[in-house]
Amino acid sequence: MNSPARENDNQGEIFLMLRMKNTDSENMGVDEEADDSMHIFTGHTGEIYAVTCSPTHPTLVAAGGGDDKGFLWRIGEGDWASELQGHGDSVSSLTFSSDGQLLASGGFDGLVQIWGSSGNLIH
Repeated sequence: MNSPARENDNQGEIFLMLRMKNTDSENMGVDEEADDSMHIFTGHTGEIYAVTCSPTHPTLVAAGGGDDKGFLWRIGEGDWASELQGHGDSVSSLTFSSDGQLLASGGFDGLVQIWGSSGNLIH
């Protein structure tokens, strides 16, 4: 049985294209193509291992990486909104609760930490 065609199959979906700002001093001064990004995600000094978007706040994005940190950003509002400190090794997984009020971060240190959507450590 074929399902009826929908006019807007992507309605309600969020598309996020990440462009991480390179903070490596070896690449300074290299000409890059024109930057038309809506937001440049700064803060991380290593590889990025996890990215997640809030299900209820379309501009709230979290990322974690090899620098043992997580960051929360509000797209279009400057640099990071909050730095998630406390992991002793790479932050490898992130997920928001279904209501968008909590963020869980997991790391190679074996810890799972729970944060409020403003970046405050809860547990």
